[in-house]
Amino acid sequence: MSWFLKSAAITLLTLAPPPRVNAFLRAAPAAVGRRPSRREAESSSDTSGAAASRVVILGGGFGGLYTALRLAEFSKEQPVEITLVDSKDKFVFLPLLYELTTGQAPLDEVAPTFDSLLANTNVKFMQGEVDGIDVGGNVVSVGGVDVPFDRCVVALGGEPLKDTVPGAAENALAFYTLEDAYQLQRELARLDTAPGDVRVVVVGGSYSGVELATSIASRLGSRAHLTLVERGDEVLGRSPPHNVESAKAALASAKVDCKCATSVLRVGAGEIVVCPNEDDSAATTLDADLVLWTAGSRPNAMLGGLAGVTCDAAGRLVVDNTLRVQSPEGRAAGGVVFALGDNAVLELGPLPPNAQVAFQQSEYAAWNVWASLNDEKPLAFRYTALGEMLTLGANDASVAGPQGLEALKLSGPLAAAARRLVYAARMPTSEQRVKAGVNWLQSPAKELLRLAQETRLNLKKD
Repeated sequence: MSWFLKSAAITLLTLAPPPRVNAFLRAAPAAVGRRPSRREAESSSDTSGAAASRVVILGGGFGGLYTALRLAEFSKEQPVEITLVDSKDKFVFLPLLYELTTGQAPLDEVAPTFDSLLANTNVKFMQGEVDGIDVGGNVVSVGGVDVPFDRCVVALGGEPLKDTVPGAAENALAFYTLEDAYQLQRELARLDTAPGDVRVVVVGGSYSGVELATSIASRLGSRAHLTLVERGDEVLGRSPPHNVESAKAALASAKVDCKCATSVLRVGAGEIVVCPNEDDSAATTLDADLVLWTAGSRPNAMLGGLAGVTCDAAGRLVVDNTLRVQSPEGRAAGGVVFALGDNAVLELGPLPPNAQVAFQQSEYAAWNVWASLNDEKPLAFRYTALGEMLTLGANDASVAGPQGLEALKLSGPLAAAARRLVYAARMPTSEQRVKAGVNWLQSPAKELLRLAQETRLNLKKD
């Protein structure tokens, strides 16, 4: 019974998180006996001369885009100008970047344009680099243009941490953006034509490193000799036991050489120098046709130069439980700036570094921004662990349920299908969900066609 109740609670929180429940109740005050707020009453009585509140959302990743879309839903009947700012023209569904790189998912599913996603909303998209935020003056500088705001949401994401190891920035390829995926595709095409075996080293044994190593092994086949370098004692140190076991099995099956408790000393052209942790005297040089870097990230560097806010040692903005950025005096920084995802750390402590956090925080950020403009009560963010999924190569994955639902374990093709289905449901718009669902349904047919073509070629060779 407890298993059933836990499943029901997680399903309810996923389908109807508290911000959406609040929005539903607000939309029908008479039906539930709630009196409209003062701001609602004013806007309903006279909207002809009301000045639109300006909300600027910085960053078009999970946190920023989903906040913008949800806020647009909350404020349908009120004058709110929502501007989403990003340096790129496409949103990237990062968990599927591996499938895009290896040709298992199309570009329009993994990286649709912001224009297409925002076409039927009142959200304006502005492409440009964020130069800075004047918290006191309520102005954001984007590509040298000042953009005023009444509320600002910071969701700029992070950037790879490569400058801590000599040569990594010049000789290792990060896997963090759409451009990185394109570059990796070109590198894989180069290795396809290289004579003999190829040597690939992946640095970092967390989610990205393991998923990337198994995907590359699946893509290159038996010609590839992969090495995974991890500073910790084992790969996926924070993952559920089921996913750790599945990942180790997949890595072993792909003959990936896992070097745990190992540090990188430097990266050179065609080589990488590693050693056991804290023992430089035992350094070893590994030949490498390609070095991929997934070892850590940091918040956007621009945040470190902001005045009137509090940052932690890692450079993240300190926020209260309503996601308002805090000032050095321990108060909300002007009361108008919010932050989430990789750019934020709660006063109570950090949360897991995954997309689930930004996805869930976007609901609360949208509601709390709307509430701050309408004299409504904000909601305290509460993170709900929903389990963990990771890809382990073509048609292989692992799924583990959250605490209390440990019995939920999937591996292999069934887990791969479940993972793609869940991600299809998580797409930002209904149109995108349909597109991802169609692609998911077509995947088995495409795989059968590929196998048939390979069989035909092999028969011709024989």
